[in-house]
Amino acid sequence: MVSSRLAVAVALGGLLAACGDANPPSPFPQTPGASPLSLAPESMVLRPAQLPGYVRTANATVDPNTLAEQESDQTLVGTFQREGLQVGARATYSDPNKGNVPTPFATVISQILMFTDAHGAGSFYSDEQARRSTAPAGGTLSTLSNLPLGGADAIVGLAVSVPAQASGDPASRALFAIIRRGRVVAELFGGGSAQTATDARFLALVTVQEQQLDAQPAS
Repeated sequence: MVSSRLAVAVALGGLLAACGDANPPSPFPQTPGASPLSLAPESMVLRPAQLPGYVRTANATVDPNTLAEQESDQTLVGTFQREGLQVGARATYSDPNKGNVPTPFATVISQILMFTDAHGAGSFYSDEQARRSTAPAGGTLSTLSNLPLGGADAIVGLAVSVPAQASGDPASRALFAIIRRGRVVAELFGGGSAQTATDARFLALVTVQEQQLDAQPAS
């Protein structure tokens, strides 16, 4: 099973780097010169009560520098700053694997990014879709259809399938959605065995993430 999970981690690259991030909750600093925030990004990530059976293993703040580190590309710092990225929050959930019924996904990551305005959020949304639209070596990339728009302005979903990496291991799937609502961009990841990481189960998580966004006043 280790090799299967490794394949999932590789599938969507930078975002799963968050799995090893054990930063505790902390104040969310603003980028110098940014306009005041009326919403807290940590209020929009998925909550433990919305993911029964999972364990929240990491919380992290996000800014242009940490997001570039997540992508292993420090040249992106300037891009994120020009797009107006102010601050964000990221929550990582994992299957505790304690002998109970396994969760559909080995890992779920909910990330919220807040920008100075909707124009910058839209620019990031387009760039992020392009960054994610490359299949990993040995894997295949497809677009998810029938994603619920909810109250969002735009949404796109991608799925990567990776063959079994060792005899006896299942094939892996990694599913990823980018949701933009005003100046907020939500990113949702779910990865695990292809047998359980299905489109339908991921779309259920997307719906919950959209509800989290919709519960906040427009900004």
